[in-house]
Amino acid sequence: MEPLFSLENADLNTLFTPAWVKETTVTHSSHFLEEASKEAPERRFKNAPAFRGRRDRKNHPSLFNKKEDHVAVKRALALHGWKIEFLPEPQSVDDIAKQIKSDSKAYPLFELARLILQKPERYTLRFVKISTRETLPSRLYQCLVDQGLWLSEKELVSHVLKNYRDRYYVTEKIEVEPPKGLYTSLAVCGMSQTILGPSNHHEYQTKMRQLYLERFAHLPFEVFKNRIMILRDPAKIEEWKKAESTTEIFIPVAPSQEAQPLKISSLAALEAHFKQEHAPSLSAEINEEVFLSGVSGTQCSDPLIKSVIEQSLQEIKRFPLPLSHLLGRELGARGLQIFKAHENIVYVSLARPRYVSEERPLSPSLMVLLNTLKSHQKSSRAEQWQAIVASRPLQLEENKDQHESAVAKDLTWLIHEGYVMNYASRGFEIAKKPKTQSL
Repeated sequence: MEPLFSLENADLNTLFTPAWVKETTVTHSSHFLEEASKEAPERRFKNAPAFRGRRDRKNHPSLFNKKEDHVAVKRALALHGWKIEFLPEPQSVDDIAKQIKSDSKAYPLFELARLILQKPERYTLRFVKISTRETLPSRLYQCLVDQGLWLSEKELVSHVLKNYRDRYYVTEKIEVEPPKGLYTSLAVCGMSQTILGPSNHHEYQTKMRQLYLERFAHLPFEVFKNRIMILRDPAKIEEWKKAESTTEIFIPVAPSQEAQPLKISSLAALEAHFKQEHAPSLSAEINEEVFLSGVSGTQCSDPLIKSVIEQSLQEIKRFPLPLSHLLGRELGARGLQIFKAHENIVYVSLARPRYVSEERPLSPSLMVLLNTLKSHQKSSRAEQWQAIVASRPLQLEENKDQHESAVAKDLTWLIHEGYVMNYASRGFEIAKKPKTQSL
């Protein structure tokens, strides 16, 4: 079974350095991955008011305050009595450890934790119930189809019917009579451009409520309703009538033993049949704790739960201490070392810093290499490499490649022993006697 994701092709160094300060140098790793953040394009809708900053908030205070207060209250109540924890996926820890061992660099532990949080495939979510004396905790239900979490069984069942209907029913299209009646306008959602039909059509209210629950339940219903536009376009009305002259019927995938298969002719009847036949086996109520993948939590769950997860994600990205503790423990179990340097920044590397002392003397050639790096502490990694190569005379029996290979071998030994630290964003540094106790 293939892993959900992999960091095997990621050059961790490129993820922790801004593009305008990245070095142009030779690396011994052949794997690269650019994970540049892409801003989602701003979505604008026809006839929708454009709000630009604080001035518009003053001009439209009721709309903004009503929306923000509504979201804040619903988010606070959504997971009352539950705590969310972010745990690193074992595969992500394995891939990070593999690259650290491969390129022999030291990386800040907090940045590695933020790397885990960049994509939901890289972490697991743990929801654990916490004691509360004021009110009972929110009830949580897990969807057994995609492991997503929901606040009610009704919404969970609707989610499965909408997204996995093909697993349970075969859909066929048939021709029917077009809608009868006088229709002079069409209602269109101003946020999604979904055509809801004429406001005097018998299915209008049902479609409007269904769209709200499926896509905009995080907003107050009045805000959603006020963004509905009315189009008076005869050509569009005719297109709607033509589309309505075709309808769908639904046949269960596993029909009963009857001679004629059951044919369900409306969405309402389909929902009723689905609830009766399949709903009991779709969910499980969570009592104490539940683990689910980041993908299930952020993509397959109740919109309010996804909103709470996103809020928690932004908070832990700013200060990923809980996740870094777990990640450090997992990386330590894989043979890596954790230590502090540069004003108590926690790093992960192959070895802890090990300073040269009289009790542990090094050979003259190694001391020359160390002294050369000491005099080039503020140079780039490429300049440091050129300096240490130039510091050792070329032997008569050596060519240039052999000479550089011998220098690289000594430098690698010093890095593995901890005498030289190869910091991903700083270059080579001589290990110094620690002023404070290391981890």
